[in-house]
Amino acid sequence: MRVLALRAHKASITCILPLSEDNVLTSDQSGFVIKWSLSTKRPILQWLAHTDSILTLLKWGKYIITHSRDSTVKIWTDDKLQYEFPVNALNFSNVVLFQERYLITPATTDSNNIDVYRLHEDSITITREVANFSPYDLIHKLNFASIEGRNDFGIIMKMLIIGNVLYIGYESGDIVGLSITIPQPSITQSATSTSLINKDIKLRLEYHNSTHMPNPIISLANLNGILVSGSTGQKVTIHKDPVDVCKFNESGIQSIVPYNEHLIVGFWNGVIQSVNETIERSLPHLDAKDMKTRVKLSYMCMFNKSESKDVQKYSTLVKQKKYGDLLLVGYEDGSVVGYSV
Repeated sequence: MRVLALRAHKASITCILPLSEDNVLTSDQSGFVIKWSLSTKRPILQWLAHTDSILTLLKWGKYIITHSRDSTVKIWTDDKLQYEFPVNALNFSNVVLFQERYLITPATTDSNNIDVYRLHEDSITITREVANFSPYDLIHKLNFASIEGRNDFGIIMKMLIIGNVLYIGYESGDIVGLSITIPQPSITQSATSTSLINKDIKLRLEYHNSTHMPNPIISLANLNGILVSGSTGQKVTIHKDPVDVCKFNESGIQSIVPYNEHLIVGFWNGVIQSVNETIERSLPHLDAKDMKTRVKLSYMCMFNKSESKDVQKYSTLVKQKKYGDLLLVGYEDGSVVGYSV
């Protein structure tokens, strides 16, 4: 059931980030960010954060991190810019936070590889800890037969952190899991001085899967600690042991949202499917057969009642007692619609 609609963006929605029991952030393809009040369903702050499509919205402590196709990552306090640095944005991959201290991005010199940056919250600065790491080269050295005949996996399309494992989805349809180990610094002492020696971050191959080949990976999700992936094709893969592959009638699995033990799957064409319901947001009826009949979906996330620190306030804002949790869905027409789950 449709519960609310947020309308202020003039371009396709790219990200939705719940902040609190009353506030969410949204971003769009033109570079705008809007902070919303759910109680009034109106913007309380909006600004042009980038000059191109925003690919990632992240909450980092008291700051917001934005990442864009304009090849920059920016750190904000509300709409006040605190820091920015250049990154490779030749693809559509997001960036991810690890342990609230490290930002992982496609590598500056090669969009098939990754860079790892250390974030310093006290000074709002960064240092690059890992440069141009190649997961393909790591797998190739281990002589995996499954990559014979290929020179690379293509560009990075999507990334997700589950526990201490970074999962990377590629243009080729391959998915690579890398475990991340942050060594403790060592202390050396002499008669005259004490030195703190930081050791390098360790990346180790944990997982490799090619179920989606040759379709590029466009969605990754965490189902109770288990990776779930979708591609430009019709498959959703649940990466348990053994791997479970679900095939749908629709193509282009734009977004996967885990909910309890189930999955809510959103497709390019605007169709949303869950265990017992299908949602289609139709356009006004058009007689021409070649005209679009549905609004295309661009992003989905869950706004859980359990995330609210003030249950009574949340109940008042979004009618929790009647509707329960909300699925927030962004569309290419710039609207965000909330559906009760």
